[in-house]
Formats: sequence, C-alpha cells, structure tokens
Amino acid sequence: MRNRLLGFVFLSLATSFSGYATVELTENISLSGFAATSLTHSNNETELIINRGISDETCLDCDTTVGLQLDYFNESFKASAQLVKRPQDRWDRPELEWAYLGYTIDNVELRAGRLRLPLFLASEYYYVSHAYNYARPPDELYNSILGITAYNGISAVWNLELFDEYQLSVTPFIGFGDNNAIDITPNLDVALDIDSMSGINFLLTGNNYRWNFTYFNADFGQTLEFTNAAPGVPYFEMDFPENNVELYSLGAEYEFDNLLLASEFQFNNIRNSWYASVAYRIDQFVPYIMYGENTAKMTELSAFDGKTGSSSLIGVRYDIKFNISMNLEWQKFHSFGGQRGSFVESPKERDADVYTLMFSFVF
Repeated sequence: MRNRLLGFVFLSLATSFSGYATVELTENISLSGFAATSLTHSNNETELIINRGISDETCLDCDTTVGLQLDYFNESFKASAQLVKRPQDRWDRPELEWAYLGYTIDNVELRAGRLRLPLFLASEYYYVSHAYNYARPPDELYNSILGITAYNGISAVWNLELFDEYQLSVTPFIGFGDNNAIDITPNLDVALDIDSMSGINFLLTGNNYRWNFTYFNADFGQTLEFTNAAPGVPYFEMDFPENNVELYSLGAEYEFDNLLLASEFQFNNIRNSWYASVAYRIDQFVPYIMYGENTAKMTELSAFDGKTGSSSLIGVRYDIKFNISMNLEWQKFHSFGGQRGSFVESPKERDADVYTLMFSFVF
C-alpha cells in the first residue's frame, strides 16, 4: 500500500509544475527528473513482461518509476548521475542507473563510469516514459537481454556534421566486469556475471528522421536459482559459466508532419525480435498502433527454434501539459509452441489482454 500511495503522490506533485524542464541550481549545476505510475490489469494469471509482472490482479505499481538526474558542466568537463527507482526496485533501494565523468576534445566526448547501454532508439531515455508515445518501450526489443540497460566501462561519443543537414554520432564502448540479478518469477532468479562487453553505436539524425545501428558482444556467466520449485526441494542452482551474446540492432524513426513511423529489429545468437509502430498527432492527442514478434534459436539454454510470441497494441496519448502526459492502452499478447513469449514463464493460457492507464511527467 505504501508503494501505491507514493506513486500517486508523485503524480499529484506533477500537476504543480507548469513550465519547468530542469531546475538550474547554479550556473554549472542542473537538476532534472521524471516519474510515471499506472493502473494495469491482465486477464491472464501468468505474469507478463520481465521486471513489470503484470497479471490478473489489478496493479497500481507495476510501472512505477521515479528518477532524478544531476548534471555538472564546466567548459569541457562534465559529470552526470541518474538515480532511478525502476519498476522492479523497492522504494528504499533505487538503482544508480548512470554516474560518469566526461571530457570533450573538439567534437569527441570521452566518458568513464556507469553508463547507459546504447543499443536501441530509446535506450538513452528508456525509463522516461514521457519521452515516447506509448506507455512502455516494446518488450520484444527492450527486454531482449533481460532488461539490462547499463554497464561499467568507458565510451567515446564522436559527433560529426554531414552536409550541414545531418548529424552522425559514433559511440564505441567497452564494459568491464559487472553483476546483475533479475527476479523472473517468485521461484526463479537469474544471476548474470558479465566478464566483458564491447560494441559500437551509430546514430544518424536528419530533419525528420533518426537511424540507429548497434553491434554488441558480451561474454557472461549465468546461474538459474530455483526456490521451492518442487516438493522437498527448497533450493537448487543450474550454472552456465561460459556464454556469449552477439547482437545487431537496426532501427529507424520518421516524422511526416503529424505522422510518426518507427520500427526496430534486433538479431542475436539467442533470439530475434522486431516491432513496427504508427502514431498520428491530433492537437493534444496521439493515437497509435504497434505490432511486435519474438523468435528463439536453439541454444544450450533452449531446444526451441521458431516464433515464441507476438503482441498487438492500440492506444492513445493525451498531453495534459508539455511535461505531463497520460496513456490509455489495450495490448494483446500471444505465445507459441509452449514458449513464454512476453510472459515471464510459459503460461497455461497462451493469450492475454492487458489494459493500461499511465501518467508520466518530467521536470
């Protein structure tokens, strides 16, 4: 109950912001933030979407997110930190989503510390739901590596102006050892021990479009931790110490007056997925539709090869103010071949309808 009340307290506070995007604390220091909370309900008892856990019990905090970001600038030097209470986090245990130091030399910014993984179009603002039209980023892509969004390492952001009309950002990055714990179900946790990672991201921006391409490679160990999975078996583990994921992602977003088209694909050695969406702005309203699919490949962890899930979405966004928005959505999920698709485990009933009313704001 405390979590639910706090979520709506943050929503109430949002209505008091009328014209602020950031708070300038000093000439060099700024504070910004974001929050979202929702009312969700599914007609399937099996939970949906990793780190959200939406089920047939009406939920007031499955999507609750609150973040604060502090930025310091001094000529070429920059320091930035973002603290986020993610949907899967307790209120007293938020996550330091990024904390890095940056230094700019000409048109290259060097960064070191805790950084955001630059995999997809919305990766940089993944938890800021006010920044995209739909309530949540498409599960098919944005949970393709169990929802991991940050890494410890270094990167270089090289910004190039092309023909006075286009901007190309090239970001090579290297990650070092890191540990992640993901609660999949009440009986299953996944511990990921990332040995190393590397990749490169290209983001091409024009007057009315963005193209994104990423190559990503990581070596990791994985442990499946089962609790009370069978009578008389309180706990056991399955270790997979040497694994590799090699991922390619390609996405594009085009804006034609009031029409917005977006689509992304990701291909890796474990699974492939994609989505496509259409949105159209009518004054303060943005109706939209989206469709996505997942397919799995035969690996040490899975003997299944083929389509595992799909989702169809129809919704509308209403901009209450420039920094406050509301989404109303209906989404249908389907799983195939006894696989989980977007469910957190293989469901008894392979279809689910999810209804969402979400409020988001930024300051």
